[in-house]
Amino acid sequence: MASSTRDSVSRRGFIKGTSLGAATGAAAGLGACSAPPATALSGGAWERPPDQRGKGNRRNLIFLNTDTFRADNLQAYGGNGLVRCPRLDRFAEDSVVFADCYPEAMPTIPIRRVLMTGRRIMPYYYFHQHEPVQTPGWHELFYEDQTVSETLVEAGYQTAFFADIPHLQRPGKNFHRGYRYYEWSRGHEVDFYEQAPADLQSIVPEHYPQEYWDRWVEMDPGRPAFMRQFLANRARYENECEAIIELVAKNVINWLHRNHDKTPFFLHLEAFDPHEPWDPPKRFLDEYMPDATGPTWWEPPYSDIEVPQSGIDRLRANYAGESMCVDYWIGEILAAVEELGLYDNSVVVFFSDHGALLGEQGQFLKGPKRVRRQVTHNPFVVRLPGKESAGTRASGFVHHPDVMPTLFSLLELDPPPRATGKNLWGLTRGDASPHTELVQGYGWIAAVRTKEWQFSRVMDRDRLGYDYDPELYSLADDPDELTNVADQHPDVVADLSARIDAYLESGEGLTMGHFRGREDFAPDKERETLGP
Repeated sequence: MASSTRDSVSRRGFIKGTSLGAATGAAAGLGACSAPPATALSGGAWERPPDQRGKGNRRNLIFLNTDTFRADNLQAYGGNGLVRCPRLDRFAEDSVVFADCYPEAMPTIPIRRVLMTGRRIMPYYYFHQHEPVQTPGWHELFYEDQTVSETLVEAGYQTAFFADIPHLQRPGKNFHRGYRYYEWSRGHEVDFYEQAPADLQSIVPEHYPQEYWDRWVEMDPGRPAFMRQFLANRARYENECEAIIELVAKNVINWLHRNHDKTPFFLHLEAFDPHEPWDPPKRFLDEYMPDATGPTWWEPPYSDIEVPQSGIDRLRANYAGESMCVDYWIGEILAAVEELGLYDNSVVVFFSDHGALLGEQGQFLKGPKRVRRQVTHNPFVVRLPGKESAGTRASGFVHHPDVMPTLFSLLELDPPPRATGKNLWGLTRGDASPHTELVQGYGWIAAVRTKEWQFSRVMDRDRLGYDYDPELYSLADDPDELTNVADQHPDVVADLSARIDAYLESGEGLTMGHFRGREDFAPDKERETLGP
């Protein structure tokens, strides 16, 4: 297990650590990669995606994306012996399952930059953000980016975006760009949805044992402020719903009932659950821990802090209940799709950005020190009209940049010119993946996955803020990636490290952009807008 001079990489602490040396807001390079040019902050040019009206098969695209949903929550990915998701399991039986999908850059915002553009973003850079999260790659879309929605608008699609992810809603973010309709649901985590009390009443023993809470606050002094905001938000939204995913799911269902005949359409859901805090409705928690008593353990630790077995059991039950709640409400959306006859002419996708550790190696959640299978393996499940190819298991590496081009192929449309990913639908026919390895990044940690190995190392030790020893896992001997064997295989470490360097170098100049448009003094009548 990686060592640390300060085993307190909290949910916010690790983020601060990734930005050391960049407190002034100046952009910083990625390891050996050069810093972004000064022009990165000046204006760029945006090119309208090509007009594709009259092309394609006019199938609808329904993309249902969740956060922190492990691939092995589903039986199609082997199951994990804990979580039960009966509705999504049935959906997967009628679908194509991509077996080996992994992100390029993590977490939430970098992942969605890739998914929405089909464009790789590594090497990425650090730009100071006016929000709590500070980590490389975490910023709004570049001005030059051409998104899924903008491209489908040019093909004559109606587009709608529903999200309850607080990071997508913060001032300055632009991830709803190009959507004709968008709707936010609020209240998750530290979204300033409700005014939190100035003082936190003792949450011991209701939520944590006293000794554990004291140790956690010592390691993560920001913990009380987080809990104040979370509990205030929860007290407000629980008067409206059992979980926020209920609100966003009902918004999606209402939109479908109003607009199901306005085809073709692209409906995009971004649901935060089962992201932590893990505070499932009682009816779902009861499936795993009936009438639970004792501390709630709603918020799992990012810190490397020892959790007692009673806490581990409750945290796992909480996560399972959260995931089952997601299964129920995504299932309600899918039931509406079926009721309205939309399966007949829609490509319906279930996806998740990443997973979470549930106590493996004594760790929970995700983070730069947790770039392993439980975190990085994604569910990517596609249902076609008429259940075409149902039951197909498509093996071979899929990188997040490939998701958009692959889905566009099912609409018989071209992805935008800036997309760098590949159409990998051929994997469903037994074609080999063009990827022999996949490079990933999380903060200042880089990783590479091959069929035989998973390896991770530091990209910029000065900016990392804590010690991190290289981690190497043999997938043949250790498929759960629990035993670090880096010291035993120096030649493998050197080879995989060189592959990371080669990937980063291949993206130099390709992954930069701008945050505003260039000045344009053309007459208004000559200016174009993204019209119908």
